[in-house]
Amino acid sequence: MIIEISIENYLSIKDKVTISMESSASKKLLQNLLEPNKLLKTAVIYGANASGKSNLIKGVFFMYNLVKNSHMFNIDMKIPLRSPFKLDEDSLNKPSRFEILFIYKDINYKYGFSCNDDKIIDEYLFYWPNGRESQIFNRTKTKEFDFTIDKKQQDLIKSQMNDNVLYLSRATQLGYDKTKEAYEFIVKNVAINYGPSWVDFTIKRLHEDPKLKDKIIDILKKADFGGISDLEVIKKKGKVQGFEFKIDKGETTFVPIKEKEEDIYDIQFQHKTKNGKPAYFSMSEESNGTGKTLSMLGPIFDILESGKTAFIDELELNLHREITKLIVKLFYSKMNKGAQLIFTTHDTSLLSNEIFRRDQIYICSKEPNSNTLVKSYLDYDLRETSDFEKAYINGRVGGIPFIDESILE
Repeated sequence: MIIEISIENYLSIKDKVTISMESSASKKLLQNLLEPNKLLKTAVIYGANASGKSNLIKGVFFMYNLVKNSHMFNIDMKIPLRSPFKLDEDSLNKPSRFEILFIYKDINYKYGFSCNDDKIIDEYLFYWPNGRESQIFNRTKTKEFDFTIDKKQQDLIKSQMNDNVLYLSRATQLGYDKTKEAYEFIVKNVAINYGPSWVDFTIKRLHEDPKLKDKIIDILKKADFGGISDLEVIKKKGKVQGFEFKIDKGETTFVPIKEKEEDIYDIQFQHKTKNGKPAYFSMSEESNGTGKTLSMLGPIFDILESGKTAFIDELELNLHREITKLIVKLFYSKMNKGAQLIFTTHDTSLLSNEIFRRDQIYICSKEPNSNTLVKSYLDYDLRETSDFEKAYINGRVGGIPFIDESILE
């Protein structure tokens, strides 16, 4: 479970911004809290276009990607996807910073790092195994390390470090057990979707798990998805030729992959004709909303059942508002086994005091040629019984675009 996550000097984010999942003292909507830690199950981020909402999700992905892959970097490779705030000359020369506080296997952790285009500047990992803070490692000035435990083993790992590699990533790959849990949480328990579809994951899971199929069909029926009565997933062998994403010296390229035979999954949606006979439709013949809902539900159920944290950009895209609301409410249901959802949206119909508490709502704002600011509804003079949507639409909490209608004259 994530306690909080902070990003600084990345894309439109200049100064440190933090999304906290720690709950306030409010007694409203206690079902929105995870036990026993009282952490929030969901957090929603609103804001105008180009306010930086998506950059928060991209910042999380940058951290995830570097933790997962930096142990494979060549010694002269640039750190991929690093992009500092460009509208301030001083920021261009400063590192980007990332920090995450989380609970994993009942132990609290704090991990963070800073980097420029060429190297990791500092990095640290602390944990609380017995309720007291203990340092696993602390890295400063790229090459200087402070080890208070397992010094001999960590000194050996240190000797195999490159400037552009995260110690968390390299140490875990070399079998150091004290970094394994933190690495595992970030790489395996953080699910991020800010662009690519999750549909392939869902279709494969549908083929493997009949219970998942029953859950999804039940939702599609109850949500009135055009009379879908069943799903059929067909597995077959087929030749696939695609492209592999590679990073070399900071440059991203797509390299053709040699054609090979793989398992291919095809899905058919069953409807009924007027005579009651089955009629099958492919994914391309169904609506965008049906495809988006299907692609989301597979990972969402996996996240709920395994207690992961999901970061989703524009959750409502191609979805009816009632489906978006349903996905949020799934995290408040008995299905939730410790999972969290952090997402961006423009759908103000979700801004209800019956769905969210004030501590769950964040507003992104950005003046032209300026940096992203993030505020919580807790920062404003609002009550838990206030009309959250009205406060947002009326501009009381910021985050809405200013439209110069002189263009219409």
